[in-house]
Amino acid sequence: MITDIGSIKAADGSILLKMWEVMIEPGDRPFRNHSHLRFEISKVLSGSGIYMSGNKIYRIENGSMLVFAGNEQHCARHIDGGGLNMLNIQFEPRYLWGKDSDSLSEQNIGLCFSHSDSFRNHIDGRSAAYLSDIMEKIRLEISLKSPEYPLAVKSYLNMMLISLIRDHGYSPATESVSKDKSKPVRDVIKYIDAHYPEQLELQSLASAAGLSPNYFSALFYSVSGIHLWDYVNSRRIDAAIRLLADNELNILDIAVKCGFNNTANFNKTFKKITGLTPTEYRHSDEYI
Repeated sequence: MITDIGSIKAADGSILLKMWEVMIEPGDRPFRNHSHLRFEISKVLSGSGIYMSGNKIYRIENGSMLVFAGNEQHCARHIDGGGLNMLNIQFEPRYLWGKDSDSLSEQNIGLCFSHSDSFRNHIDGRSAAYLSDIMEKIRLEISLKSPEYPLAVKSYLNMMLISLIRDHGYSPATESVSKDKSKPVRDVIKYIDAHYPEQLELQSLASAAGLSPNYFSALFYSVSGIHLWDYVNSRRIDAAIRLLADNELNILDIAVKCGFNNTANFNKTFKKITGLTPTEYRHSDEYI
């Protein structure tokens, strides 16, 4: 069972942050292997089980904290007899970017996309308790929707990321990339976010950054930790997931609205990212 707590949206209606609680009862189907563009932080409220991310396996229980970078495959492989109750929050790095990005916002690009073998998904001890407390504060802000609550939520998120950087040695990919070199990538990411339904081409994106296609592709990966077209496709599938809620739209309509020129390519990309076809997803109760 999924309980939606709330979300924060951009001016164009796209979701910048969402929070929900999920209860998996004994006998329910565990989470399938999946990934998403957003950074995710999860808190185990009750129960226990086994969680996997790639070839890493974690034993989780009441109080455990899990973090997953964008496009990082993960799933619940086993839920113990008592079920599993989790509080989840997902957000996009652009939610934390201001017009005048500070050093932490620069680092967030790498932190939210980089998922190397050294990336720690399972957080415990004092740090888990600290992150858990902040998540409850975020839940309260989103639930009450007090004046300026999006700003308060953004401040709490920055506190969580600072904790991950300080306490767990999360080394954002941007550390080795100067601000001057990362700015073209950030600018192109913002452009993609606004123009993903269009037929984007490497040449035009690189030209907008004032760089050669090969150099820009390498720089994009160096800064963000994700390949350019993986980012474009993830942005398009994220939009498609929102549109699937409208049963008046058929699959071809959604594919075209999200930048795909045929359903075959759309279905293939959708399943690669979510593990389901668009039709299967529309009739499921997934919330990723």
